[in-house]
Amino acid sequence: MGILYLEMAAELLCGHCGAVLTNPSAPCPRCGATASGAYQVARPQTHKSPLLAAALAIVPGCGHFYLGENKKGVAFLIGIGAFEFFGFDLDLSFIGAIIGVPLEVGGGSLWLFSIVDAYRTARRLEAEAGFRGRPAG
Repeated sequence: MGILYLEMAAELLCGHCGAVLTNPSAPCPRCGATASGAYQVARPQTHKSPLLAAALAIVPGCGHFYLGENKKGVAFLIGIGAFEFFGFDLDLSFIGAIIGVPLEVGGGSLWLFSIVDAYRTARRLEAEAGFRGRPAG
């Protein structure tokens, strides 16, 4: 009984010049670099608008989902939802009377931070992908 190995087709980049390789064990067709194992999987680079990411982040997590930052999106969605849901219940209890500050302030602050974070993350991803001028330094 034989074992069948299946590989997903993925484009590989030359570790020296970045050319797309069709055969990772052969020398690079562009620069002639030998196979060194320093290949990277090619990722499609699409432009992600910082303003659109911030606008989508008005709905908790959506801006980060747009950017492909799914773990962050889920974290913001659950965190903001938990603050708002449990904060309202605790405001009506003895704990809320002692604290004197509405506990929804935490959820609101996290919500505003998620909007700013979506904008900043989009700008960082944009700069890393080469869509913006690189910072001097």
